[in-house]
Amino acid sequence: MRAVAVGGRLFVASFRVAGVGGVVAEDWRDALKVIQELAKDPEIGLILVSDEFGPEFAGRVGQLSSKLSKPILYLLPRPGEKSSEVDYRAMLRRILGI
Repeated sequence: MRAVAVGGRLFVASFRVAGVGGVVAEDWRDALKVIQELAKDPEIGLILVSDEFGPEFAGRVGQLSSKLSKPILYLLPRPGEKSSEVDYRAMLRRILGI
């Protein structure tokens, strides 16, 4: 299994330094297309996604994540940003339709 980072240049470069492959996306539409293509690769188990493209993008990634059993999509803050608090209980409710 491999992990891949998707986001802006700095985000992807940070993971490349750690040995994780990555794809630079210019905007949220490009990033979403890249994620959908990567999700088709059976060798990829984790896609690390930058949250730098805004809340609408984060929502779309959440919707896509709820439909996929593999790979795992994980939103991370871009380098230098504070991480935001995630309500995992609400996320699970949304995914499970409760």
